[in-house]
Amino acid sequence: MTTRRSFFAKVGMGLAATAAAPALVSTASAQAPAAQETTGKVPFKLGMAGFTLHKFKLDQALEILKRVDVRYLCIKDFHLPLKSTPEEIAAFHEKCKSFGVTGYGVGPIYMGSEAEAKNAFEYAKRVGVKVVVGVPFENQQRDGKNIRCGSRKLLEYIETLCKEYDMKYAIHNHGPDMPELFPTADSAIEMVKDLDKRVGICFDIGHQLRFGKDPIPAVYAYRDRLHDVHLKNVTDNTRKGGATPLPRGKIDLVAFVKALCEINYTGCCSLEYERDMNDPIVGIAECIGYFRGLMDSVR
Repeated sequence: MTTRRSFFAKVGMGLAATAAAPALVSTASAQAPAAQETTGKVPFKLGMAGFTLHKFKLDQALEILKRVDVRYLCIKDFHLPLKSTPEEIAAFHEKCKSFGVTGYGVGPIYMGSEAEAKNAFEYAKRVGVKVVVGVPFENQQRDGKNIRCGSRKLLEYIETLCKEYDMKYAIHNHGPDMPELFPTADSAIEMVKDLDKRVGICFDIGHQLRFGKDPIPAVYAYRDRLHDVHLKNVTDNTRKGGATPLPRGKIDLVAFVKALCEINYTGCCSLEYERDMNDPIVGIAECIGYFRGLMDSVR
């Protein structure tokens, strides 16, 4: 049984162990210890959203992952371009392997046409992953401005691609900053609820809260379409909410981890840390250490 005292003791040990990682230096550091598929009894894996490390070259990004012992990466195209050849993809995987990292999905990829959607699935096939995180949009004119809006028509085509490629498609919600482009998980689900269940969501819980919605009920409500999770915490449940290290935000992460366990979520829960992006290692270490403590203690 996890008591309040033992829970915080475990969280503290996780924080101490991870935050002790030194600041990024060269890629020639010692080998990171082997990681388990999951931590404790949770059914899901801990990963990293590629956007967290978009300021860094691939070697530097992988070095950071090794230092905090994160083994799963949602690949963004600035680390592996959409036009990459099979040889370039093989080299990418080999380099990731040398750091103990596996790419499990690609994206988010913005796509505004059937051709771009098809290209994204072809890219995922070449990369060898089964999850495409995407943002399907169409351009609409509103008050003389060109606005990107969520596209039901394109999603109907994407459904055929999910069946053709046997892949999952995960719509990334964007919060109040993009009210026409899937601001919440709910807005995405409303558009796909009658489509094949392989069309679902990459649930950004921070953006959900910034829209004023508690992310926990959505985990239970949309369990059948929860294909990826982008983990973050924020300072407020309004548009003004900004990224903050996980222990200091407004989301009840204990309840969140419990919810993922209760629905038996077996995908990745990937940190998307959007603060101090030129030098994020300390914040990343704190977030990963804290979340590992939760994973060890909640169940």
